[in-house]
This record gives sequence, structure tokens and C-alpha cells, in this order.
Amino acid sequence: MKTLQKYLLTEFLKLFFPISLFLILIFASSEFFWRLPDFLHFKPHLRIILYYLSTLIPLWFVQTLPITVMLSSLITINNFMYTKELISIQTLGVNLKKFFISWLIVGLLISISAFLINDKLATKGFLISQKIFNEKIKNQPSQIEDLKDLFYYDDINSCFVFIKEYNNKSFEAKNIIIEKYDNQNNLNKQIISPYAKKYEKILILENCIIREFKDNKFLKEKSVLRYEYPLLIGIEEFQYDYSSLQLDFLNLKELKNILKTLKLRGQNSARILSEISFRYSIAFLNFILILLSLSLGQNIYSQYGKFTSFIYTILALIIYWVLLSFLRTLGELNIINPIISVWIPNILFFIIGVFLYVRYV
Repeated sequence: MKTLQKYLLTEFLKLFFPISLFLILIFASSEFFWRLPDFLHFKPHLRIILYYLSTLIPLWFVQTLPITVMLSSLITINNFMYTKELISIQTLGVNLKKFFISWLIVGLLISISAFLINDKLATKGFLISQKIFNEKIKNQPSQIEDLKDLFYYDDINSCFVFIKEYNNKSFEAKNIIIEKYDNQNNLNKQIISPYAKKYEKILILENCIIREFKDNKFLKEKSVLRYEYPLLIGIEEFQYDYSSLQLDFLNLKELKNILKTLKLRGQNSARILSEISFRYSIAFLNFILILLSLSLGQNIYSQYGKFTSFIYTILALIIYWVLLSFLRTLGELNIINPIISVWIPNILFFIIGVFLYVRYV
């Protein structure tokens, strides 16, 4: 039985990698022709164009993974139905429900891998690609000289830092507020300064007012001429304008830091919560598609033929995406719970997949 399982999984992988490569090439071609006017205008070296496209490969791999998994699974199952090999396996007394558990394990591993690749590689690659496009292709600086409305949450010191204006040439900052919180997210200390200057990794605040709090209630305040605050990252790396911030290049840790910041400031965090939940749910889709493909590929093929099984599965995927997009929008608008909203399609299709697997495999 293990030999047969390895044989079927090998056939699955033989299709998986070529299909994935083909879809990635489609995405690369689409990106190339979309950026072609910029390439022709700025005339970057071919090496830079290829480097730019290569940084997006992890993102394209993750984005095309659901359709890759679906096509690989369906084609493999349909081929074995066509050659009667699955029927031969059943005549040997093999229980197909137990036989395909190895496929479900592979689906789970693919889902975990998709999440890790997206969080560790795709987000970083997307950020690098934007820098290459701006700095190497368009010859524009990725940062402007004057930055405004900067936010940063220092999770080590439990501090929230707000800078109204910062010049990354003179390293001068204006209107700085630093707030320190306790473990219960109660405000302990607030430092307010009209002017500061960065020296290496130290922010020197001048003419400060230091206010002390207990259980979010004001206790006392004092004035100091100088206050030093250590910076864990450069001020240029602070985030700003979270409402319109592009989230594709942020990993899970960065999203959670933004979430802490928004909660501490009492701002709407539905969009960030929805994005975090979406990262997990979309990875789990790969497992669900294998679950659906195993049952639809066998049952519908035996009744209606090969192409009908493809139509049913693709139709299910379209319904999933429409439902996911609709519910995700409702979650981001905080109409329904942003954490639960993106999981509803997964729960629904998982229940359908389990039912079909138990009934027809």
C-alpha cells in the first residue's frame, strides 16, 4: 500500500511543479508587459529587469498555489480513473478513504508551507521589488526628504512613539510624543517634546514635559531640558497612515505590531485583523482543494466524465473567491467580525469536502 501511495504522490508532483512553473511564467509575463512602458522609458539594464521579476517569484508561487494544487490533483485523479488504476487498487481490498489520507497530509503540509513562504519570503520579496522599481528602474528615491505622521510601537519597551514631522537629511524631528504602557495596556508615562534630533540610534528630545499616570489617570508632570530615547529601528522605517498602508510587504510580526499600535491608540483595527486572519485562511485553502478534488475527481468523473469534474471544481473555486471577497470586505468595514469573516468560506467548503470525501471516496 505504501508503494502505491508513493506512486500516486509521485505522479501528483510530476504535474505540480510544471503547472506551478507555467502559472508563474504567466504572472511574470503579465508583470513584464504591465511595466513595459516604464522599461521602455527608463531603459534599465536587462539584469535589473530580471532581478526585479525574480523578487516577485515567491509571491506569485503563493498566489498561484491554489489553482496549481487543484489542477494537479484533478488531473492525477482523472488519469487514474481513466486508466482504471484506482479500480484495480480497490479490487485489491484497499480502502480508498485510508489510502488517500497521505494526500490529505500532503495538502496540510502544502498549506503550512504556503503560509511560511508568504510570511518569510513573499512579503520581503515584494518590498525589495518596490525598492528596485523605484530606485534602479525609475531612478527615484524610495523615501522623500520630509516624512510626516510617523508611528512606531516598541514592543520591547511597550512604548508608542509618534512623530509629526521628520527630516531624513538633517535628522530633525518635530512634535514628538512617547507613551509607555504597562502589561495591562494602561498608560504609565507620557513624554512630549516640540523638537528632537537623532544621533545614530538615540533620539534626543529637548524641552520635554514628562507626565506620569496610574491606571490611565494623570498623577503629575515635570519639565526636563533633555531626554534620550533609544531607537530599535531607524525613524525612516516607522510606519504611517495605516488606513491606506499597503499590507502586501508586511509579515505577520509587523502586522501584529501595527495591531497593538492601533489598539493602544483606540483606532479601528478591523482592516489589520482581517489581513492577519486572511493570511491563515488562504493558506488552508490548499488543503480544502485537495479534499474536494479527491471526491469530485472520482465521483463526477465516473458519472459525467473528465471535463465535468473540472467544471464543478473550478465553479466551486469561483464561488469560494466571490464569497471570500464579499465577506472580507464586510470584515474590513467591521460590519461582521473581521477575524471570523474570512474563515466562513473555509468552514463551509471544509464541511462540504468532508461530506463528499466520506460519501464518495
